[in-house]
Amino acid sequence: MNLGNRVPGCVRLHVMKLIAFLAAVIALSACGGSTAITTTDPGGGIDGELGRLTAAQELWADAAPADYTVNRSDGAVAGDPEAQTLAVRDGDVVSLGADLETIDDAFETIERSIREGASVEVDYDPDYGYPTRIDIDRDSDGESDVQVHYRDLAAMPIVESVAELHAAQRRWEAQQLDSYRYIFRFDCTCPESGTFQVDVRDGRVVDTVALDDAAHRTDLDPGLNIDSAFADLEEWFTDSAELIDEGILAVDVRMDPVYGYPRWFRIEAEDVDDGFFDGRFTMVVTIDLISTSPPIEPEIDLDDLEQVETAALRWQESAVPTYRYVLAIHCLCPEEVAGPFDITIADGELDSVRLLSTNEETGAHVFLIDDALEMIGLAVVDGTDVDVVYHPVFGYPEQAIIDTEAVAVDGGLAFSITDFEQLD
Repeated sequence: MNLGNRVPGCVRLHVMKLIAFLAAVIALSACGGSTAITTTDPGGGIDGELGRLTAAQELWADAAPADYTVNRSDGAVAGDPEAQTLAVRDGDVVSLGADLETIDDAFETIERSIREGASVEVDYDPDYGYPTRIDIDRDSDGESDVQVHYRDLAAMPIVESVAELHAAQRRWEAQQLDSYRYIFRFDCTCPESGTFQVDVRDGRVVDTVALDDAAHRTDLDPGLNIDSAFADLEEWFTDSAELIDEGILAVDVRMDPVYGYPRWFRIEAEDVDDGFFDGRFTMVVTIDLISTSPPIEPEIDLDDLEQVETAALRWQESAVPTYRYVLAIHCLCPEEVAGPFDITIADGELDSVRLLSTNEETGAHVFLIDDALEMIGLAVVDGTDVDVVYHPVFGYPEQAIIDTEAVAVDGGLAFSITDFEQLD
């Protein structure tokens, strides 16, 4: 049971599955071209430079894709390894680098600098007109104040059929990426929003880090690898009629042109009779793949590993089918979340959960002892620091802290299991 998967109301479906709500119908497009044309013309003056700029802008307006990705790097070297991939949808930046200039913004910078009398050198792409190199010396002192390169422009494809989805999936699978890192940004008119960094190793999510205050405040859990999104896409893509019944109004999805994964999507939905959603809302999700290098292998504490394996074996061998215990989550949370809870298990299945302070049934998300041992084991294998006291006979964790340093800053997980009792 995933403690992070407490998504309320309008986003109770995992947002990664919502990628599959495909409804937009625009054909795939591709871009190319790399030969540079310089704007520098000693005899042209300001009017000549503005004329070349206008010609480039007109070419860009006629030939450029509405939705594209392009690599941007600052400095004199075009192939800067620190280059950021900029994704633009309808003229707006939709990738993590929201503070980066779009191509249209770059045109404005060039025009403003020319009119202010700065020394400006620009190379334009001959096919699409966008500036591949910008060098601006505002003081005309021989030192560049702005050096920017744009390269590898590509349209973001839209899928409108299962065949196109499979083509994108084959492109992703051809990368053979088992380990990678991506940034997951979720913007919504509903309560849930935030930006996260997600690490995947050997096809499994091993770490999710909140990158902004909104993410720290949300219960949203984006912990899926990219491969699993394709299965969800195909499943939901074939059930569009049901999605309309659920309240989906509009869907717009873009695939990454290089790697083929779902890079950006926007969903509009509203509540319908007996529908899934609560109210009307719009949500936008962006997935930026930022590293395809395997993460550093964790240092596993072998003592912790041996202890949790021994404890799990004791718990399995005890084979207690019916029992009760009290679970408390140690955090600065309301008791509806933290408990303590009086939990009863009957024949291995969750039977009841009561808030101890009121003795009333509650629908709070709790975890079973098997879940607790599994969480501790996964944390140890991932190299996360744990501090656990196990019951000497049954092996269940009486007290546990997962990620001891993070708990001190309102992260990690700390809990206790007490008052364990076998029942007839």
